[in-house]
Amino acid sequence: MHNGVSSVPARSAGRERRIGTVFTFLSTLFYAVSNVVVRYLTEHDVDIDWILFFKETIGFSILVPWLLFRLGQGRFQYISRRLILHVIFAAVFCQLIGARLHMLGFAVIGLIIAVPLIQSSTLLSVALIGHFVLGDPLSRRRKIAMTILIVAITFVSIGKGLTVTNQPSAEHTVSAGYSLLVAAGTVVTGIAYAVYIIMLRRVIRQYWKDENSARLSFKFRHWVGHDHAQLPGKRFYSPFPVTFTMSIVFAVGTVIFGTFLYGKYGIAGFNSVPNLTGISAHVARSCILISGISNAIGFFFQVQGLRMTSAVQASFIAVSQMLLLSLIGYLYFDEAINMVVMIGLGLIVYGVFMSAKPEGQK
Repeated sequence: MHNGVSSVPARSAGRERRIGTVFTFLSTLFYAVSNVVVRYLTEHDVDIDWILFFKETIGFSILVPWLLFRLGQGRFQYISRRLILHVIFAAVFCQLIGARLHMLGFAVIGLIIAVPLIQSSTLLSVALIGHFVLGDPLSRRRKIAMTILIVAITFVSIGKGLTVTNQPSAEHTVSAGYSLLVAAGTVVTGIAYAVYIIMLRRVIRQYWKDENSARLSFKFRHWVGHDHAQLPGKRFYSPFPVTFTMSIVFAVGTVIFGTFLYGKYGIAGFNSVPNLTGISAHVARSCILISGISNAIGFFFQVQGLRMTSAVQASFIAVSQMLLLSLIGYLYFDEAINMVVMIGLGLIVYGVFMSAKPEGQK
């Protein structure tokens, strides 16, 4: 009897972690689509602030009708002003520092270098901050994996400098020094994203305590509100807080990058595509629409995954995106690569797989 009772919460927790893993994986796929499209736009010299403004605005525009619909249903759970301020602070840090340096990395050093540096530094920072702030476990194996990732970041950064020095083509007109500076900026991007993820998880942990949240989140009738009367009292899971949190982050990005864009080009920056070369404005707008929608969907699955898994686990799953984007950078964008970079990428993969193994395995 005792075993039967105790196994129910364990099965429920295991199911929720598995669902969270699927959500996080879906998040990486949609983020990959968004990032590839953004890299394509930077390849054609589209202004970084234009890209970021419209990408965030599209995400916010998608959420507004849904927020109003859920509010009209009464499916609203109160968020304290303190928690809202935490989300706003995390959003400013993520957008102003993380997103802008992220775009600069794509424009200057490309997918092969920028993505591994961002993912690895995010992973390391989330692991450390999550351990000390949220109490996420940090095993001996994971500590070794983190050390390997630090070495990998060093190899990738040095390899990029060698790539620029050995291939002074039109695509690599920046100096090796500036390239290394931008590479360092992408590491800062990872730290900014880690702060954002930890802040977001801190809010989420105070918000969702319903053990049935994973099961309910899959019911379509729940999303459209038909099961409202069936849920016990006010303790029910609602997607509203997820989209509300997302809307704050998107709104902050819209304000920040809209201000930058207006400061550089005035109102003309919103009506045209600044600095566009090689493609039409119609293609650029279509691309940013795809990127914005993919980014919003990826963001939704990321928030859901963070609710159901640890921050470290979510970050290790997200690193799988690195391999796909690096391959696309090499095959489609003709980004240069050398043996030092390949060693760094191999170390990253090894560090990820090592961390993912159960502690009892060798």
